[in-house]
Amino acid sequence: MYYYSFIKTLIVALFCVGFSFTNYASANEVEADLVVQLDDPHIQIGSNFFGEELLIFGAFNSGDLSKSDIIIKVRGTSKSISVREKVKKYGIWVNSDDTIIDNVPSYYAIYSNRNIQRITTQDFLKENQIGLGYLKFVSNEKNQTPNIYKEIIKKNKEEGIFIERYTGVRIVGDKLFRASVQLPKDINEGSYDVTIYFFDDQKLVDRDTSRVFVNKTLAGKYIYTQANERPLLYGIICVVIAWIAGLSVAGLSRAR
Repeated sequence: MYYYSFIKTLIVALFCVGFSFTNYASANEVEADLVVQLDDPHIQIGSNFFGEELLIFGAFNSGDLSKSDIIIKVRGTSKSISVREKVKKYGIWVNSDDTIIDNVPSYYAIYSNRNIQRITTQDFLKENQIGLGYLKFVSNEKNQTPNIYKEIIKKNKEEGIFIERYTGVRIVGDKLFRASVQLPKDINEGSYDVTIYFFDDQKLVDRDTSRVFVNKTLAGKYIYTQANERPLLYGIICVVIAWIAGLSVAGLSRAR
């Protein structure tokens, strides 16, 4: 863990040195725009995966970051989910029919240096779906109540799938920024869009979009497949492994 943190710190330090050198070398040239770097755009999920930190860092050459604002949005692929709502019929509470909700992100995180409501306009936040309150779900029910949407957001926040951290972006000096985005242990395979918005006086100055790919290792993929497609066989294998491990421990204890 300490070694991994050291590597991340070293990457940021090298980036800072490299950016300073580039800034000096191009002082008389056209100034660069937003420069963004991800520490690991390819994340492997194994059987011992318990979550990960995605380090995002960068700089903006033509401006003073200490007087500007940054929003980072990380969004996974959209999915459809089936939900039921409690409704009152004939004086009792019962489950309603299945409601299909589309356009639900498999992962969604907002990191910024301060409250996004103070960074830019509500119209911009709504248009770009920045913030949990501006996510646009789609339902197959015309008269869908907003309570279901609130419950979806609440449940995903509790599970670490939806994240909002308005102090998650750290400004380093007046040119550099960094953020450590938390990826949960239950993150799905797929591609994740990382979009950085740079604002000055509530106006968008520049943006950058990168992509992170999450894949399971061969062992992790096999375990996941067995657990989801053949749960009975997976359970039997787990019991057998636990039984063999128990016998091994008992044998070692007797030998001593």
